[in-house]
Amino acid sequence: MIWVANLLYLSVLLLSSPWLMYRRIRTGRYRTGKLEKLFGPSPKRLPAEWRSSQATVIWLHGVSVGEIQLLAPIVAGLKRLLPTARFAISTTTESGMELAKKLFTDDLLFFYPLDFSFAVNRALDLLKPSLIVLGELELWPNLLTLAHKRGIPTSVINGRLSERSYLRYQAFLFLVRPMFERLDLVLAQTETYAKRFIECGAGRDRTTVVGSVKFDNVTFDRQAVEVCKFRAMIGQHSTDEQAAIIWTMGSTQIGEEDAAVDAFCELRATYPNLRLIIVPRHPERFDQVYALLCQRPVRVIRRSAVVQLEIGQWDVLLVDTIGELRWWWGVTDIAIVGGSFGARGGQNMLEPAAFGANVAFGPNTSNFRDVVERLLEADAAVRLFDLNGIRPWVQQQLDSPEIGVERGKRAQEVVASQQGALSKTCCHLERLISGDFSKLSG
Repeated sequence: MIWVANLLYLSVLLLSSPWLMYRRIRTGRYRTGKLEKLFGPSPKRLPAEWRSSQATVIWLHGVSVGEIQLLAPIVAGLKRLLPTARFAISTTTESGMELAKKLFTDDLLFFYPLDFSFAVNRALDLLKPSLIVLGELELWPNLLTLAHKRGIPTSVINGRLSERSYLRYQAFLFLVRPMFERLDLVLAQTETYAKRFIECGAGRDRTTVVGSVKFDNVTFDRQAVEVCKFRAMIGQHSTDEQAAIIWTMGSTQIGEEDAAVDAFCELRATYPNLRLIIVPRHPERFDQVYALLCQRPVRVIRRSAVVQLEIGQWDVLLVDTIGELRWWWGVTDIAIVGGSFGARGGQNMLEPAAFGANVAFGPNTSNFRDVVERLLEADAAVRLFDLNGIRPWVQQQLDSPEIGVERGKRAQEVVASQQGALSKTCCHLERLISGDFSKLSG
C-alpha cells in the first residue's frame, strides 16, 4: 500500500509540474522549502541539544496561516502540562511558515514533507516523536501507516469533516478506511463531525467531542497591546470626538475587494469619517489588490509602508503583512468576513465577533457552518446574499450604529459561551502521550 501511494503521488507530481511551475512564475509561490517537502527535514535543522536529549518530542502540523494560529495556544497549553517536552511544528505554505516563525520562536520549524515514504521516514527518524498532532483534517496515508508501524500515536485536533469531504471519503471508503482506523485519537468540534469520522473508520472509543478550539483562540479585549498599537499607527485615537468609523474587509478573495472599494467610494461622500481596511487572504495577491485600489479615487496606503499616520491622511489601508488580521479586527467597527461570497466556504468570523464588532459575511460559509448557525440564531451576525448587498448593509450600519453595537455584544456572548475546548484538548493529548486514553470524555 505504501508503494502504491508513492507511485500515485509521483504521477500527480509529474502531471502537475507544468502548472506548479506556471504558478511559481506567476505568483511567486512554491519558491521555498522545496527540498524539505520532497525529502523531509535535514538533520542540520535539528538543534544540537535535541540530538543528545531524551526528552519527549511532539510534532504538530498546521497546513497554513489559520491552522498555525490554531496550534499556538495548543503548544502553550502542552508546555504547561509537559514542561520538559520539545515541540516541532510543520506547515505546508510559505505564509504558514512566515507566521510560524513569529509564533514559535523556541521550537523546531520545518516544511511538511510530501507523503512519499522516504520523506516521511526521514522526518520520523530525525524527530523521533512521541506524538503526532494533525490540525482539523490533514490525513496522509503514508504518514499514518509509518507512524502506526513505529507505535507513534497520532491525533486529529479540532476535527472537522465537512459534508463535501465526508461524501468523497465515503465514495472511496474501501481505500480510506485503514487511514482513519490508524488514528489513535480524534477530538471533534461537533457531534456531527465525530459521527462522520467514525463512519469513515475512526474508532468509536477513540473519538470524542470537545468543541472548537477556535472559540478559545480569540481575544475580547480591545485594549490589548497589539490592538492599541495598530489603532495608534493609523491615527485612530479613542479620545477623538470625530474618530473615524473603521470598516474592515478581512480574508478577501478575488472580486470581494472590488465590491468593497466600489461601495466605499459611493459611501464616503455622505460619511466622510468612514475608513476601509482590506486584508487579502493570500499574500501573492497583495500587489494585484494594491494595483486595483490605485485605480480608484481614494488615498491608498500599504500597511508595510506605514510608520505613523493621522486618520485624515488615508482612505483605504491595504494590510499586506502576515498574521495581523486578528488584531485589526480589534480596531474595527464594521466587519465583513471575506472568502464567503465565492466558492471557498468562508473564513474565521470568531475573531471579529469576540471583539464585539458588527459582523457580516456572504452566503457561502460551509467551513464554519456551526459557528455561523450559533451567531445567526442569536442575532449576533448578518448573512449577506451577494456582493451587491455590501453597500446597502454598510450604509444601514452607518445610519443606525446602535444596532451594530448591540449585535456586537451578542456576538461576544456567543463566543464566550462556547469556550473550553482548549483545556480539554491539551488534557486529552497529555493522556495520549502517557498511554492513559482509554476513557474519553467531552
